[in-house]
Amino acid sequence: MNRLAIIAPDEELALLCKEVVKQMDSEAAISIRVGAINQGVALARIEKEKGAEVIISRGGTAMMIRKEIPEIPLIEIEVTAYDLIYSLNSARRLGHNVVVVGFENVIESIKGIERVLQDMSGLNIITCKVKGEEEIAEVVRTAAHNLGREGLVFIGGHLVADEARKIGCPAIVLQSAAESIAQAINEALLLARSIYTEKMRANEFKAILDHISDGVLAVNSQGEVTVYNNAAEKIMGRPKKEVLHFPVQEVIQNTRMHDVLESGVEELGVLQEINNTTIVTNRIPIRVDGKTVGAVATFQDVTELQHLEQQVRRKLSRRGLVAKWTFDDIIGKSPAMTRTIRRALKYAEVDNTILLLAETGSGKEMFAQSIHQKSRRKNGPFVAINCAALPETLLEAELFGYAEGAFTGAVKGGKAGLFELAHGGTIFLDEIGEISKHMQTLFLRVLQEKEVRRLGDDKFIPIDVRVIAASNQNLGRLVQEGHFRADLYYRINVLNLEIPPLRERKEDIPLLATHLIKRYSRNSQPPTFTPEALELLQMYDWPGNVRQLENVLERLIVIADDHVITAANVEAALAGELQADQIKARPAAAAGTASDSDGAGAHAAFGEREREEISPQKSHGDEGLLSKMEKETILKVLEQVNGKRQEAARILGISSTTLWRRLKKLGIS
Repeated sequence: MNRLAIIAPDEELALLCKEVVKQMDSEAAISIRVGAINQGVALARIEKEKGAEVIISRGGTAMMIRKEIPEIPLIEIEVTAYDLIYSLNSARRLGHNVVVVGFENVIESIKGIERVLQDMSGLNIITCKVKGEEEIAEVVRTAAHNLGREGLVFIGGHLVADEARKIGCPAIVLQSAAESIAQAINEALLLARSIYTEKMRANEFKAILDHISDGVLAVNSQGEVTVYNNAAEKIMGRPKKEVLHFPVQEVIQNTRMHDVLESGVEELGVLQEINNTTIVTNRIPIRVDGKTVGAVATFQDVTELQHLEQQVRRKLSRRGLVAKWTFDDIIGKSPAMTRTIRRALKYAEVDNTILLLAETGSGKEMFAQSIHQKSRRKNGPFVAINCAALPETLLEAELFGYAEGAFTGAVKGGKAGLFELAHGGTIFLDEIGEISKHMQTLFLRVLQEKEVRRLGDDKFIPIDVRVIAASNQNLGRLVQEGHFRADLYYRINVLNLEIPPLRERKEDIPLLATHLIKRYSRNSQPPTFTPEALELLQMYDWPGNVRQLENVLERLIVIADDHVITAANVEAALAGELQADQIKARPAAAAGTASDSDGAGAHAAFGEREREEISPQKSHGDEGLLSKMEKETILKVLEQVNGKRQEAARILGISSTTLWRRLKKLGIS
């Protein structure tokens, strides 16, 4: 509820104000006090302390309140020509010389009409202006002296009437009409409501400023600080009382706010050092009618920004929507791999669709993640999906999402698809050659229109996603055979990258083996390779590429003795991997090492079927030797994994059924 206070210079005006207020029946709280000039000022101060939003007064009292208490809004009861006409009508019966005495606001309100009123009434009207209460007596006496007391009448407030009567002259107290009072009250109510609205907005603005994490600082056209919030206080390390209303150059080090004021040019994303803290700042000029009238700066502690980014990335990581590999993680210095990495780096600089072509296990996703990490989308999500791992109906729901009620078991509220989750980032579609013609059509629309539609929904959702597709098949041949859409092939094959298989970069195998053996070793000191062991690893063609190499190395960690991997260990680990036509002759030095260390032949096997395929010409003596080594190897692996058969079978590179059969044959319980 609004609260107003009327300060009436005399009792007559106060009574009239009470009557007007009663007739208006306003919901506002309106108090009415009587006091002229200085006393009126004192009463106005009291009402302000009690919560009055607007003061209403008249004449000299109104002028004095405005002068002494400028911070409180004041509405003046105007003295109109009608008020003066009523007073002149009474004065003409008392004399012919009429002197109107008042403060500047009263005299100015009737200025210009006194000559008209003089002609109409036949009276001689003279106006006298006073600046303060102490001048009233002197003005009255001077007028009486100059005009003579005979036929002299004074018009003014109560103080004027009192002074006139002291020298024996009649006086008329200037009164305001009820309409003028009502008008003043209505104006005061409008002003009070406007003040309340502005106060509410100011409090909202203050609450926002004081609780946002960004520091905010604003200056006026003179460069004085007008806004300085709590976050700014914390970042700058200076309290508000030392900054507000001071020239910004005097209170903020390294500031450029004055430069923005002069140039009128915004500065965005600028790094700045404040109290040994690096902040990122945006400075924006404030313009009114094309003229710069101030400037505002928002800034954040870079450390805090990094912390927030880490939180976001941790959340994305928990959802599997973040890339973890970079080009630094790709091991290889061979010419083939160097050329591939160089081309991939160039592809990362642009935003076109990429098609990765590589055999299984060559590291297609590692390249896709590295390209994402080096691109402008590196802060966005990275979403990967193997298109061959899901049936078509489930793949469609996963990629494009679904609306609520789209099918039985659909999550309430629906679910966003992977394309939506990848918005602003990259989606990696592995094994894209395995998808059906129907899914190819849907993919093509997404790539062309940059929008997706959830299953069971009729709305299209715009997306901004970079697509990296990958395949271990010859997509060109699939197009020719009619198994893959030509238009989709050309859409995804904007940029293509062939990742060389391991057999075409064998010089990288020692680097890879040394790096991976450290990663998979369970001991603080990983095993080392003999030169013969590395040479033997390089002789193999690795049809499973890096993934196969990783499996073999895990096997070697288990079967190696004394933290040294020998050629015999490699032969044993590769025995289950090789086919008869893939075996290469082992160097003499390696053969000697194998015979001395393990007593195993070149073709030791972990499974019966595998051994028969590899060494069909074995002798009876070889079979006993192989069985002995096989038993020792299986026992070592089982001991390493605490008897877990599935884990042991994975390391040995055989199925659980084959492991069970070998355990039974070898008499291992």
